[in-house]
Amino acid sequence: MSDQIIFDVDGLIEAQIRQRDKDYAKVCCQNLLNYAYGKGLLCDNPCDNEGNLIMPSIIKESSLTEIGKHIFVELLFKWFAYTDNESGKIDRKNNIKMLEKYYNQLLQKIDRK
Repeated sequence: MSDQIIFDVDGLIEAQIRQRDKDYAKVCCQNLLNYAYGKGLLCDNPCDNEGNLIMPSIIKESSLTEIGKHIFVELLFKWFAYTDNESGKIDRKNNIKMLEKYYNQLLQKIDRK
């Protein structure tokens, strides 16, 4: 069985044209992956001791824990849909409370199954 790539951080960042978009995407990725590791969704820490994203960073199926296999992809999609919306005065890329909300929603969804 192949070890599929779930999330290519470098690919996402490099796909951005403007430097500020690259920087924004990197912060979004860093916050998501830091959070996911802290919640036990990832096997290995994608960040260094200071919380900075280790590059290159690619999340594969084998990078996910058992619970991560159930909710990481949905958490990723919800987080990027949220951070992509730039309306309002909220600093979305650093709003970890939304990651917590999405995480809890996904856990409840699993518990109902």
